[in-house]
Amino acid sequence: MPDQSVCVIGASGNVGKPTVDALLKAGGFRVTALTRKGSTASFPDGVTAWEIDDSYPQDELHTVFSKHGSDAVICLLPPMDVNLLNMIADVAAQAGVKRFLPSEFGSDTDAPEVLQLVPMFGGKAAVTNHLKTKVSLGMTWTSVINGAFFDWGLRTGFMGFDLQSSTATMYDSGDTEVNATTLADVGQAVVGILRHPKETANRYVYVQNACFTQNQLLAAIEKSTGKKWTVNKRECAEARQTGGMKLSKGDMSGIPDMILGGLYAGEPAANYAKTRKLDNELLGIKEYPLEELVDKVINGQ
Repeated sequence: MPDQSVCVIGASGNVGKPTVDALLKAGGFRVTALTRKGSTASFPDGVTAWEIDDSYPQDELHTVFSKHGSDAVICLLPPMDVNLLNMIADVAAQAGVKRFLPSEFGSDTDAPEVLQLVPMFGGKAAVTNHLKTKVSLGMTWTSVINGAFFDWGLRTGFMGFDLQSSTATMYDSGDTEVNATTLADVGQAVVGILRHPKETANRYVYVQNACFTQNQLLAAIEKSTGKKWTVNKRECAEARQTGGMKLSKGDMSGIPDMILGGLYAGEPAANYAKTRKLDNELLGIKEYPLEELVDKVINGQ
C-alpha cells in the first residue's frame, strides 16, 4: 500500500505534536504541517512544513490539500471559529480529500446532555454536522471522542489537581465517573482511524485509557506523591455559571470553569463508556490502571 498523504493543521499544538509523532512512528504516512507565515514552530525530520497566509486563503488551502493532504486532513485549530473550520472543510472536499478529522478530541458532543451542560461545545457539533453534508462529494469524516487529556490535564492543573501546591478542587461529590486518554494515545487513535478507513468512516469514535472519579484520582495522586492533599469544594452549577459570565464578557479564563463544571456534572454526560461502544481494540488503544497513569505523570514520563 502506498504511503498516505496527510495534512495536519495545528501540528505544533498540544494535540498536534503527539499526533504527528504517532504518524511518523507508525510509518506509511507522508506528513505535511500547515503553518502560518512567520510561525517559529519546528517539526521533526520527515515532516514537510507548508506556509500559508494568516487568513487561510482558499486558493492556498486548495493547493496544499491537493498536493499534500489527498488522503486525510487533520484539523486541530481551536474549535470556536466555526465559520473558518467549515470553510476549511469545504475546500478540503473541493480538493478531493478522502477523510477529514475535525477539532473534536474531548467530550462526547454527540450527546445532547453534554451540549446542554457545556454550550460552548456546540461549535464542535456544528462542524461535524457540516462535514456530514460533504459525504455526497466523496469526503468522509471521523470525530474523535477521548474524554480529558489525562497527562496534559494533570500536569497543567486543568483537571482540578494542582501538583505544585498539592491542592485539589473537588466538584460536587467527587464521585462522577469521567473518561480520559493520554495525548500519545490520542495520536495513536488518529493512526488507527487512517489504518481502518472503512470501519471509521462517517462516525464518532470513542477511546479511553481509563475511567475514574475525582476521589479515585485524588487517592492515586496522594499514594504516588506520598502527601496528603488539601481539598477545596466547588459546585458544578456554580462553575458553569461563573464560566458563562466570564465568557460573555470575552474573558477566556471562563473556559475551564465551563468545561470542568460540565465534565464533573454527572452521567450520562460524563462517562460515555456506559452508553457508547469503545473503539479501543480497533484503534490500538489500551486501558491502564489509574495508579500507573498517575505515576507516569508524577515521575515526568
